[in-house]
This record gives sequence, structure tokens and C-alpha cells, in this order.
Amino acid sequence: MDWAKKAEDQVSKLVSNLEIEKKGETKDDADAPDVASPAETSLLLKIIRKGLVESKLDLEVQRQDPSSPLYSVKTFEKLHLKPEILKGIYNMGFNAPSKIQENALPILLADPPQNMIAQSQSGTGKTAAFVLAMLSRVDTKLDYPQVLCLSPTYELAIQTGEAAARMAQFCPDIKLKFAVRGEEVAPGTKLTDHIIIGTPGKVLDWALKYRFIDLKKIRVFVLDEADVMIATQGHHDQCIRIHKQLSPKCQMLFFSATYDKEVMEFAEHIVPEANIIRLRREQESLDNIKQYYVKCNSEEEKYQAIQNIYGSITIGQAIIFCHVSIVHLFKN
Repeated sequence: MDWAKKAEDQVSKLVSNLEIEKKGETKDDADAPDVASPAETSLLLKIIRKGLVESKLDLEVQRQDPSSPLYSVKTFEKLHLKPEILKGIYNMGFNAPSKIQENALPILLADPPQNMIAQSQSGTGKTAAFVLAMLSRVDTKLDYPQVLCLSPTYELAIQTGEAAARMAQFCPDIKLKFAVRGEEVAPGTKLTDHIIIGTPGKVLDWALKYRFIDLKKIRVFVLDEADVMIATQGHHDQCIRIHKQLSPKCQMLFFSATYDKEVMEFAEHIVPEANIIRLRREQESLDNIKQYYVKCNSEEEKYQAIQNIYGSITIGQAIIFCHVSIVHLFKN
């Protein structure tokens, strides 16, 4: 039996037939929704879609050099990776490149290095793509930071670092370090780790205030969740200060699940001669995540709708996201 299909049919039928008892609309200021930040939303999406999601959608690829041949890869062997990195990829469960990896990896690993602005949904292999590029650019004979990856939050930085550590598990000479809250370095230290993964504020302190990192020596600069970083004022300013210290030869990679028009224009401005990979706006939803909309006129109707749906489906697990405190929701 196809349990996924059964659950989908069950939810579709339930939502379409949903009836809500209306008892009037009542809502006071105490019920005002808590607004999740873009960084929190991004983290939730990454957790929900932690397994690789296969996408059948076509990506738009805009090459910096239109005369350069455009090609994709169907196997990781075609990329001529170091055996240790290839072994790490397979050990992570990747059997073949995902859609974005097929198109992005030949550009990310090109010689000479090329800049990129890439967009694809969470769970489609973006993190693995730029982590692979990060590991491939490291020269272990050099004992200073060569790769810098910025994330908007502690949690997202840790998640990226964990992915990098798993992919590099057969590369004992590659050293990674987190630049996040709680990580301390003795004054006067010059870091010898090859890859630094952290948040903008901490990296800015380590690089400009304490001089632990020489940003001029960074070969690859990755901005993860670039839309959040660019659109959030504090992160935006910190990223600009870091960006100004980088060498013009540094490879710059911006990755995100979404880009609005203003953010994309800004990214194109600060990432010179970038190759751009993105989805069409109407294709940003995932094929295998069904979305339904139930109109409710009050908090009470919303709660009843949730009860009706959750009480009727028989799938093993479900997650309910709320704009108000879960304690407040069930109390009322």
C-alpha cells in the first residue's frame, strides 16, 4: 500500500469537506501573532526538508560568459573530485547529483573560479553543493583560513558545519572551525583552520577587531541564506564590511531559497560577473508538499479546523506551526 498517497488523498478529502461551526469572531490584542524572523523560517524549512527533495523543475541558468559552453553532470565521478571527498559524498547518502547540483557544480568547481548567485528550495541539495565547493578549494599545505561561510544564525551555522564535517570525514587534513557564540580564541592567535563557518558579527570581530583571520587570504566566500543576510539590516551592514576586505580574486557564492527583486539586484551588484541559477517565481513550491487553504473568521474557528483535520487523519506524524504561543492556543 502507498501510505503517502493514502495520506494525501485523506487530507485532500478532509480539507475540501471541512465544516467549521461559526460562533462569531473574537480576538483581542493578547492574541496578536508572534512573527517569526526570516532566519527562523529558513531554519524550520531546512529541518522539515532535511532529506533531499527531488525536484522536477527546470532551473534558469544565466552564464556570466554566454559564449562559454553550458553543461551539467549526472554523476559525481564526472566532476573529478578528490577520492576522499567523493567517498564522503556517497557516505552521506547522495547517489547522484540533484537538479541544482547538476547545474551548479561544474560552475562552482571550474578553473579559474567563477562567482555564483543560486536559488533553489530547501532540501534540494544547495548546502551540499556549496560545501563540496568549499572542500574542493582547500589547499591543506597552507595553514591559514581559506574558506569563509556566513549564516544568519548560530543554528544554521552549526547545521552547515555538520554537513561539511560529514562530507570531509575522510579528509583528516582539512580543518574546520566555528565562529559562533561560545567559541573563544586566545588573544594574539592566528587561526590555522582551513574553513571558518560562522555568523557575521562573530566573524567581523575575529577578522577586524582581533585579527585572528586575514580576510585578504580567503579564496571562497559563501553567503548562506543570502536573502535573509541581505534583507536584515544588521547582517547586511556586517556582510558589507566583511565583503570589502576580501580579495578581488575571491570566489563569491550566494545561496538561498528565495530572492525578491530588490535583494537579487543588490546581490548582482556586489557579486561581480556572477553566474545566476534560479527558479521561476511560480515554481518555488515543492511538488511533493501539498498546500491547502482553509478560511477561518476567528481564533476559535482556526482551532476547530486544526482539531478536525488532526483528529481525522491517520498518518503517523504531524507538525503544527502556530503564530501564537502553543500554550495560549490550547488554553483557549
